[in-house]
This record gives sequence, structure tokens and C-alpha cells, in this order.
Amino acid sequence: MLRCTDSRTRWLAAALGVLLALGGCATVPTSGPVEHHTPQANGVNSGVQVDPLPPSDGASQLLVVEGFLHAMSVYQPDYEIAREYLTEAASNAWHPEAGVQIYADGYPPTEYNQTVALPAPLSGKLDATGRYQPVSGDSAPGYAPGKSNVHNFTLVKNDAGQWRINNPPEGLLVSRYVFTTNFVAVNLHFLDAGGDVLVPDPRFFAAGDQALDAAVAAQLAGPSEWLAPAVRKVDTKGVTVLGVDVDDAGVAGVALGGSADRLPEDQRRTLLAELVYTLSAFTQVGAIRVAADGQAWRDDTGQAMVRRDTFSELAPAGAVSRAFFLVKDHKLQRLHDTSDWDKFAVVNTPLARPEQVAVSRDLTGFAVIAQKGTRLQTAQAGSTKVHNLRTGTGLLRPSFSRTGELWSPAASGLSGLQVFRGEQRLPVTVESPEKSPNLVNQPVVAMSLSPDGVRVAMILRRGGNTVVGLARVQRGADGGVILGGWRSIDVAATAGTAGKALDLGWVTETKLLVLQSSDSGAGESETSSVVQVSEDGATATDIGPSETANLTQLAVAPGRAVALGANGGVYRLDGEFNWNLVIAAVDAVAYSG
Repeated sequence: MLRCTDSRTRWLAAALGVLLALGGCATVPTSGPVEHHTPQANGVNSGVQVDPLPPSDGASQLLVVEGFLHAMSVYQPDYEIAREYLTEAASNAWHPEAGVQIYADGYPPTEYNQTVALPAPLSGKLDATGRYQPVSGDSAPGYAPGKSNVHNFTLVKNDAGQWRINNPPEGLLVSRYVFTTNFVAVNLHFLDAGGDVLVPDPRFFAAGDQALDAAVAAQLAGPSEWLAPAVRKVDTKGVTVLGVDVDDAGVAGVALGGSADRLPEDQRRTLLAELVYTLSAFTQVGAIRVAADGQAWRDDTGQAMVRRDTFSELAPAGAVSRAFFLVKDHKLQRLHDTSDWDKFAVVNTPLARPEQVAVSRDLTGFAVIAQKGTRLQTAQAGSTKVHNLRTGTGLLRPSFSRTGELWSPAASGLSGLQVFRGEQRLPVTVESPEKSPNLVNQPVVAMSLSPDGVRVAMILRRGGNTVVGLARVQRGADGGVILGGWRSIDVAATAGTAGKALDLGWVTETKLLVLQSSDSGAGESETSSVVQVSEDGATATDIGPSETANLTQLAVAPGRAVALGANGGVYRLDGEFNWNLVIAAVDAVAYSG
């Protein structure tokens, strides 16, 4: 860490420079792609960090506010240094643990009529459990107090004649730059309602050793309100976190207190699985040990040290590797060797002239859209029988769920969504317009079911525009599917790129790739870009391609992706802005599962 302790005046000058960078003035590019990188859950700050110091004698109102903003940007126990910038009454009333407000970069605090305003729009918030919520801020904030400001600071002089803030914000107030560098992304995990798979629940915590404790505390607090209807909740009422320590071998010792020793065995097992997947997000953690009242919890084999592999059957993305398929020369073909993209083998199936294709995770089920988007047909591996499941207009690419359900969306809207198990059509219910007003009666462009099957990402068409969003998937006692809890993802606001969304897919358990196109104007052809965006909209990155390309479709699996061009070229993603043409004259692409 950088320290300047010989002179507080010199430190304040240096801190001002850092604050300008934190506000974005020194980091906003003037050309090239705009990129936002997700912080890794490694428990340490990935950027340059200047330890906060208390306010210096005689500091102006502006320097006091700047010092306070910097002191909030670096985690400290109870934010003791930040409190020194406040009046005694304000310090007693301030609760930094209440949440985090995130404001846009590029807006330094400004003195105005004996107050200090932070004239920046909000871009997001974290609640007390680290859950991110996007906020639509004003595009042209003003400098007058009360007008489009994140916060207007008022200061008074204390008994020593020093300026102090008497109205701190509720919780913390940090810039987007600070959020992306000084907070770590951690997926909590909760067992789905059927007890078959762990479902991720994204959160963010201030970087530092305390992030481990914070993650465990959030795990015990339970799933977000949005996810709760689709997952189980361990009865952790009265269970407390005594501490989390990681040894040199990467084993995190989790000490629980309170009523933890009274949890039933089945709930202990569930919590063990949830905790090992949650804490494994931290790069320094490879395994965990959980103890309550000094007694170690053990897995089904009697082991106290557990790893993700201990509960591999519950992995959100599954343990099966995804195979790549394409349609070329009106035939379904499979890539068997990922090191040789010149060799595809024709799949022996009775499905003729497929236009879109889906393959089950176990590679035994095939589904295609045929006859100009009017017929859904399926067949089993090794069988010559074709099943005609549905006919209609505007049938979109189908997909298989983790459990083998076949989802068949239609362009007309969610009223046209049909879900099958084998040849049986399952009941589909869409939440009422009162609960999800933007989910019903919107034309569908594309749909992608998450690897765990509990969330579904969609592109809906609204007038001449598109919107990307997420819905929660519940399964009723009758085996039917219930969609609800729609929330939109503003890809353009976070990634800095705008365009019509064409396709999407899950590249990790909580991140999507979204294919966009935009008209360059002046007779130019459409340009395509792919954005990687987190499901909560907290982070996004434009990953190319860098050259003009008219892409039409994505095929995405955990950790891999290809894009299909209008001319039939298949481009494989080999890194940000690194899309390599691997095969030509292709009609459709898909990954299994």
C-alpha cells in the first residue's frame, strides 16, 4: 500500500489525485471500446490503494468531503477513519453497513454556495447483504444543491474550529471505479426447491479479509427476495458467524455459533454444500471445514474437510462437458475433437433439413425447427422415429434443460412458450401482469435457460427496440413451469455499447453473452458486438469482435462460445476481441445441454 505520512497536506494533495481517478476523470478513455471488468473474489484489492488518513487541521470543506469519500472507498473495521470526517452526532447515526450507493465516474465533488455537492447520477446500489440493484441516473446532473446530485454535503465547524460533515449518506457512497476495483463479486449458492442443484445468487462485498466473513453471514441470511420462491432455505435463525480463517493449504475454517449445533443433519449437509461452493469463489480457498460448538461437521463419507467435488452432483453448471453441433448442407453434424475444427461427423438422425437445433445434455435427444420455422420435431439417438411435437409460425430455437425438458419458445410472445417432457406437454404459467408487468404479451427474440434451470434469460421486442431481461423459473407440483419475477438488464448503461439484441446465452453460471447489432449509418453495414454482462447488470464488458461483422446467432456453453455470421461463417471466441473464423457455409450452431 502507498503511504504518505510525513505531511497530511501532501497526503491530501495526493488523495485528491486519487479521488479524481476514482471519480473517473483520469480513467475515462476518449477512443476505443469501453470495458468494465468484474473484480475477482480473491479477498484483496486489485487496484492501487491509498490508506485513508484523518482530516488535517484547517482542511477546507471541499478537502473534508474528498477525504471522506476516499475513506469510504477502502474497507476499515467500522470505517473508523471515515467517521473522523463527521460530527460526533453524525458519526453516531451513520451506519456504513446499511448498503452502498454507486455513482457514475467523472463527477468530482464541487463547492456551491457554502455546501459541497456531488453532482453525479447513481448507477447502482448494494443492499446490506451485498445484492446489486441497477439505478437509472440522470444523464446531465446539475450542480445546484438538491438538483440531480447523489448527495449534498453540509458541514459545520466543531469546537476546535474544524469543518466536519453533519449529514453523511446512508451507508457507503463510492464511485463506479471504486466499486469495480475495491469490491469482490461472490456467488452465494442455495439448493433449488427440488433439492437437485445449487443455484447462484450474486453478491458484492468490500475487498479484504472480512469479505469471507461477510459472505458466510450473507449465506446464513438467505437468498434474495427475487430468488427465494425457487430455492430452499436452511433454517439458520439464531446461527452466527464466529469467524473464517484460511490456512496455508487453502482450507477455510468456518466457525459457527448460536444455534448452529442444533441444526438437523440434512440441513447441515445442505449448508455444507452451499458454503463450499460459495467460499470456493475466493481464489485462496480450495476446501472448507465447518465447526459448531467445537464439533466438526462431516460429509456423507465422514470427512470434515469438504471440497466442491464432494457435492459435484449439485454443481450449477453440471459436470458434463458440452459438445458442439452445427447444421451444414442441411445435415446435423458434431465436432468430436475440439483441437481440430476441420473434422465434423454427420449425426445419424431421421430429422430432415433442420433450421435450428438443440441437443440434450446427455446427447441422446435431438430437437429441430424445420419447414421455415413452422414445425418442432424430435428424435432419440439410435431411433428412426420422428415426433412432431408442435406446429405454428415463428417457432424459435428450442433448448433442453438440465433435467431433459424441451423448451420451445415462439416469436409471438410467452403465451406461445411450450415445454415438453418427452412427448408430454407441461403446463406453463406466466406470472400475472400485476407482478411482472413487462413480461406478458411482448414478442420474443431469443431465450436461454440457465445451466441450473432456475433462471431464464430473454430478449423481448418493444416497438422498434429490444430489452434483455431475466425471469425466475419455478416448477409446480403438477410438473408445470411457472415464470415470474421479470427484471430487465440494461446492457447499454453498463457496457457503454448500444444496439438491438439478437441472441444470448449463459457463459458462466451468472454471466450472459449478448449479441447486439447496430446500424453504423451513412450507408455502412450493420456492426455486431458481443457483450458479457452479469445477470444483475452490475458489470459488463464488450468483447468484440473488433471488425465489422454481420453476426446473427450465438451458441454458448460454460466457458466457450461461437457466433454465426449472416454469410454462414462460424467465429470461435478465443479471448476478448479474438474471434477466429473456423468454418464456413453453416446454417445453425448449438452446444448440447
